Parts: sequence; structure tokens; C-alpha cells
Amino acid sequence: MNPATLTEIIDYSRRHTLGIGMFNIVNMEFARAIFDASQETGLPVIFGIPERFMLHYYSPDCMALVCKEMIKHSKVPAAIHLDHGKTFDGVMIALRAGFSSVMFDGSSLDYEENVKQTAEIVKIAHAFGVAVEGELGYVGRAGTDELTPDSFTRPDQAADFVRRTGVDALAVAIGNQHGQYKGIPKLDFERLKVIRGTVECGLVLHGGSGIGNEDFKEAIRCGINKINIYTAMDLAVKDFTRNSFADYASYLDYTKDLTKIVREVVIEHMKLFASVRSN
Repeated sequence: MNPATLTEIIDYSRRHTLGIGMFNIVNMEFARAIFDASQETGLPVIFGIPERFMLHYYSPDCMALVCKEMIKHSKVPAAIHLDHGKTFDGVMIALRAGFSSVMFDGSSLDYEENVKQTAEIVKIAHAFGVAVEGELGYVGRAGTDELTPDSFTRPDQAADFVRRTGVDALAVAIGNQHGQYKGIPKLDFERLKVIRGTVECGLVLHGGSGIGNEDFKEAIRCGINKINIYTAMDLAVKDFTRNSFADYASYLDYTKDLTKIVREVVIEHMKLFASVRSN
């Protein structure tokens, strides 16, 4: 099987009324865990490679190759996605490495500049046959950025943004944040419903780790197709390492069990996102 595009993943989400998880890859163990979880559950998956990871921690070409080799043997659709591409150069690196979808995050730019730069990325990526996710509104980071409705995605602006850029998916800000929440966030589902009614493209929820189970389900019912998860895996691995690393005589045995920990987190989220699906 070849890597799926984000458009194919979104189409699957719509046909079956379920959310599909994007899980960020830190290393080979994370990649293995994410792939194994998809095969065990029989659910599509998105391998997420953030721009900051591929620029500072590993080679995008090598990690993309690892993902492609796994996907060759996959029984479910799987995409390789650039998460939070902040720069033109970062997006071009991902396209050359063979990613099947890219995100350009221009949410920190003023609106017109976000439209301009995102539209240019869409034009180039579509020429490669690669789908594009954009972002509108400011998600920010839990514990650092204060949330106000003024920073949320405006439905009228979302319709204009999608029309002028041609994005295949739109990441929205509805009370979600990246990182570890202090308590359970309150999502603006009414806003999400209006956005869903004004745009045809896929909708994406960033900052998924820490959102309540029922809120996940409601977000999917209201039109979310793709949900990003990283912090939940990060916290589980750090907790496992703090409590268990000294018990291992072999580093290889430690990494084997670490992979199991990550796989369990991924499976838990995949099953939750699929729990509202229609047959």
C-alpha cells in the first residue's frame, strides 16, 4: 500500500463518522508503536512529523522512509503528515521527502498574510499531489497562552479562508490548546457546528491530549475529522522511564516495553475516536 493523502483520510472519516488520529513520531519506537496500533485496531492512522522535530532531532528523509516501509505492509490507509510546518523551506523539505500531506501553520500571521502564504503552499503542494492543512485562529499552548473567544476561529473568516486558499483541511481554535491542560478544557461546540456548516474541507482538532472523552465524541459528531495527539504519549513515556528505567539490564528490553506503552496510548485514542462511528 502507498501512503494515503489527507484527503483520502478525511473521506474515510466522513464515510464512517469517526475521528482519525494523527500521532507525532519522536523516534523509531514511536513509529513502530503507531503502526502496530493501526494494524491491531484496523483503523486508519496519520504519522505526524512536526517541522521542529525533523529540523532538530532526525532526518525527515529517513523517518519518511521508515513510515513508507511500514505502510507498504499496512492493511489500513496511513498518511505521512508534516505537522505545524511554520516555514516555506520546511514544507519544501517535507514535499521532497515524500510526505503525503503537509500542514502550513500561518496562524501567528495577520489574516491576509496567512491567506497569501497558505494559498501559495497549496498551489505548490497540489502540484505534487499532496493535500494541505491550514490553521485559522490561535490555539496556543496550555499554561502559557490565555484563551479568549477573540482568538477562536471565526466562522465567516473560515469560509473566506478556505475559499481563497483551497486548503483540504482546516485546523480550528475552539478552546483547544497544545500541551498539558490544567483541568478539562471547555470547547465551543456551537462555534464548531457553524464552521462545519460553512466549509466543505476537513476539520482538525489540535491539542487533543487531555480533552475529555465525551468532548472528543461530541467534536467528532460536530464535524471534526482529524485529531492530533502527542502530549499523552510524551507523558506516558516520561512516567514509564522515571519509574522503570533502572529495572532494565538491557536498553533494548527497555525500548521494547517503551514501544508497548506508546502503542497502548495510541490504541486507547484510536478506539475512542472510532466509538461514534456508523457502520
